Amino acid sequence: MSIRRRELLVGLFGAVFSFIADGAVAADVPKLKCTRVGQSIIYRNQKFTCVKKGGKLVWDKGVPLPAKSTTPSPSATPTPSPTPSATQSPTPSPSASPSASPSKAQIKVAKSSDVPANSVKLISAGANTGLIFPILLLRDNDGLRALQAECPHAGYIVKDNGAGQLVCPGHNSLFSGKDGALLRGPSTYPLERYTVTETGGEIFVTI
Repeated sequence: MSIRRRELLVGLFGAVFSFIADGAVAADVPKLKCTRVGQSIIYRNQKFTCVKKGGKLVWDKGVPLPAKSTTPSPSATPTPSPTPSATQSPTPSPSASPSASPSKAQIKVAKSSDVPANSVKLISAGANTGLIFPILLLRDNDGLRALQAECPHAGYIVKDNGAGQLVCPGHNSLFSGKDGALLRGPSTYPLERYTVTETGGEIFVTI
């Protein structure tokens, strides 16, 4: 009789432990609902991807993001040719020309008329845009920019606060609208900035 009771107690403790472990794992995934296979999101400094498991769409276990340098990249435009030149030419790079054709790495996301001066436009992910995550297009006196739209802390879409800044509605993280720099936590990462090419009345973003 004592052996049977011991087996029942072991089974009960195992079930409780499994329930607690499952709850801990579930609590560590993004709060936003997973809506399609391949969807990705940055949450608590990890990148989660939407997968199909048991007939349901769920977030995977997540992949830790590498630590990012606080020093901004000196150039957002890739060099068109890898061949080094013996003498530097003062002639501007062909990629700087407004009439340059977009490369295959660039995705058409909007028309120039969709983003008038002093405006912020959200470009959603999906088949219509070819994006796997949303971005923000911002145009002001400094030109046109493209920034990550999802807060790196918990994946909420950031909003323009009207003062040249982007604020997360979930936990109030604050970012610069100029370059995505982190101005206030709890996020520990800035917003990613993407290369923009505008030509022929169309806007292309390199992802």
